[in-house]
Amino acid sequence: MIEDQLFEIMDPVLKTVGAVAEEGEEYRTPPLDVLRYYHRPVRLHWVPVLDRASSVVALVRQPVDVGFLAEDYRRFLTRLALAVNGRFPPWVWVRRRGPAVRSGLVIGLTVLVLTPEPIGAGDDAMLGQILGTLQAARTRTRAVLMGLMRINLGQEALAFALAPGPPGLFLEPEALADALTLHFRRFVPLLID
Repeated sequence: MIEDQLFEIMDPVLKTVGAVAEEGEEYRTPPLDVLRYYHRPVRLHWVPVLDRASSVVALVRQPVDVGFLAEDYRRFLTRLALAVNGRFPPWVWVRRRGPAVRSGLVIGLTVLVLTPEPIGAGDDAMLGQILGTLQAARTRTRAVLMGLMRINLGQEALAFALAPGPPGLFLEPEALADALTLHFRRFVPLLID
């Protein structure tokens, strides 16, 4: 599978939930290559100061300086969260179908990482561990990790971990997991009696 075929799978799914595709960006130091962003404003609360959030999906190539270890991924995801904070600042008004809305004080972030490393049976558990430690840690960003997915296009394999969120607000992680599972292989541990 190639990246264009992945976009053909992702675009209709994310368009259905109301997300809009935006061009990615590349940073040299520290290395970060975001192929594409998907952004959707979310209404959290009826109080005007607390009402807006953003749901952002970032499709990223795994940097060469990041291995598949918890500490490496923590550093990589913090780097990505800082880039997302800069791309979608809370004071910017975004015009999407209808009136302009603020980008939001909170970002529900879903990350899809294109990796050259093979995906194995233990990757789901490792991603779950990474997701859990990042949600428990305090970071310098306003991004909250809602989903973390690793995709190897050559192997056509997928591993993911999803975090529970407010019901009905951040729809992208589950919608992407459902759609990608139909096209990519999953490695699940064997049941042992």
